[in-house]
Amino acid sequence: TYLDEITENAIDIEGYNQEEPTEKTITIDIENNVINFYYTKRTDLSYTVKYIEQNTNISVLEDKVVTGQTYLSSVTESAIEVDGYYIMDPTTQSITIKVEGNVITFYYVKRNDLSYTVNYYEDGTEKSLAQSKTISGQSFGNTVTEQAIDIEGYIKKEPTEKTITIDVSKNEINFYYTKRTDLEYTVKYLEIDTNTELAD
Repeated sequence: TYLDEITENAIDIEGYNQEEPTEKTITIDIENNVINFYYTKRTDLSYTVKYIEQNTNISVLEDKVVTGQTYLSSVTESAIEVDGYYIMDPTTQSITIKVEGNVITFYYVKRNDLSYTVNYYEDGTEKSLAQSKTISGQSFGNTVTEQAIDIEGYIKKEPTEKTITIDVSKNEINFYYTKRTDLEYTVKYLEIDTNTELAD
């Protein structure tokens, strides 16, 4: 009705902050009866970047949280290299910032091209007593166990069984040995022509 006084309040709009005043009153005229409320985009949003081992949901890196983001802005992240893992495609991702659910996830798989070496050394030295053994095709993070081998003339030092976890490098198992000291020898006194023993 002409000359009626009416009051309106700004409504909530996802992703936006209401600007003051959030309540306005007008008197109804013949025309131009418009109430305008103004909004600014929220700038207090955030997004999270996750680095996950594929098929396990195990984090290979701590989540990265980026705050101070503006509603509907676009952000791009690239995956980070992690020792022992391959990055799965895509290695770069972009998202548009919403009020919630702003997550970028990169997936990784363990390297399976690693190896380990078993060495057999004389104790106190780096003298090799047998050919080293290298086992390839190993996966990062796996555990492997090896036993010391028998080497003629030597005694195995404890421990004779060792376990390591496969890393990106320096995957070595070293076993150590000491010379046997329980051996004996015999002296014989023989006649040269007959091999007859001449004395005990």
